[in-house]
Amino acid sequence: MNARILEADVGVVGAGPGGMAAARRLAAAGLQVVVLDEGQRAGGQIFRQLPVGASGHDRIAEPPSHEHGHRLIEHFERAGMDRRHGASVWDARPGRLWFEQGGESWLLRCQKIVLAPGAYDRVVPFPGWTLPGVMTAGALQVMVRGFGVVPGRRALVVGSGPLLLPTVASLVSAGVQVVAALEASSRWRALRALPAVIGNGARRREALWYAKKLLLAGVRLRWGWTVFGCEGDGRVQRAVIGKVDRAGRPRRDTARAIDVDVVGAGFGLVPSVELGLHLGCASRHDAARGGHHLVVDDAQRTSVAGVFAAGEICGIGGAEVAMAEGELAAAAVLHELRGAPIDAALRRAVAAERRAADAMLAAFAPMPGLHELASPDTIVCRCEDVTAQRARAAAALHGSSLRAVKMGCRAGMGPCQARICGPSLQAIANARPDEVMDRPIVQVPLKVVRSETIVDAPRD
Repeated sequence: MNARILEADVGVVGAGPGGMAAARRLAAAGLQVVVLDEGQRAGGQIFRQLPVGASGHDRIAEPPSHEHGHRLIEHFERAGMDRRHGASVWDARPGRLWFEQGGESWLLRCQKIVLAPGAYDRVVPFPGWTLPGVMTAGALQVMVRGFGVVPGRRALVVGSGPLLLPTVASLVSAGVQVVAALEASSRWRALRALPAVIGNGARRREALWYAKKLLLAGVRLRWGWTVFGCEGDGRVQRAVIGKVDRAGRPRRDTARAIDVDVVGAGFGLVPSVELGLHLGCASRHDAARGGHHLVVDDAQRTSVAGVFAAGEICGIGGAEVAMAEGELAAAAVLHELRGAPIDAALRRAVAAERRAADAMLAAFAPMPGLHELASPDTIVCRCEDVTAQRARAAAALHGSSLRAVKMGCRAGMGPCQARICGPSLQAIANARPDEVMDRPIVQVPLKVVRSETIVDAPRD
């Protein structure tokens, strides 16, 4: 047998909350499980651990949910399974996963696949967003919590949704002064989520914990504000901020400048659906859940036999949703392989967590008016240096679809394959802020890998 071909009962993609929950349960039941994860350690983005041997900040405060996360990581790492970190899945079909690890090309053959690849930051382009020192909220948290790096002294945190509070708390714990925290959504819109927060114990504890952290740090969340642009010589030195209307359109008459050396922009998350789409799984679009996500039944089965999904790939929901769905996906796999019954309580837990998450996300649904922040010369695709003006010219000449815009100006054809620019590209290119993005275009390789990896891929 080829030494670079693995055999398993179940292949799990992703070692975040959903993937860990599923893999732990499957391994405990005696199944042979292989976990493929791009990170160097388990935990995903939300429960990110420091690299082995790294000495990071020991003052970074963590919310109550992370206690559950640390226990999950501990149980996951003690469970008997093959964990492959630094593994990028670049091709797949049902029962087969090709991945690159350590510069080598591998094939995993398995009976069932559980997809839990997580999500990535939603980017809203604005003038100066490509300056050094301007980054997504997720990237800031990776620096501070994942590597113990203090990114600067005076920070501005902007965006919309639940990512803002963790970013502020992490920066404050690292000793960074947060000079302003701006939430684009209105206070009244956010009140819609209050019943869901109050009615869910885990979310209630999280909300109170973050409220206390902001109060002690003297940081006041400004509702209905965002960043209009960033300026600086070689790196960000100033940010222009101001109010937005209900749709997120900038009110230019309210603009004012503040001095900062770090800007974290978190406008929500986008499900990482590319692998699922490549496998042929059905999807739907839901703006509040982050856009295009996989469709699953009441046991986390996708439309493709033998393929299950859990967590953000099924729509943004957070760690509690991902862990519940991971448990349910594992139960469904055990039902199909061994005839084990699926506990009805698992289905109820998933439904309850999803209801709470959906209610919260509805209050922070993407605001189409934010796409008007980009000026004609604002870069909207940083991989290919495409400006908004050039994207609009391409759309006018070649058509309004995502494929037409990409073919017309190469936007979305760089290393990220439109993961960064895609969610905003059509809305900006067609000058229609409420434009819904086409379903992502996926092709092999799904992730950036060496040409040799593809050429040297093990044959099935």
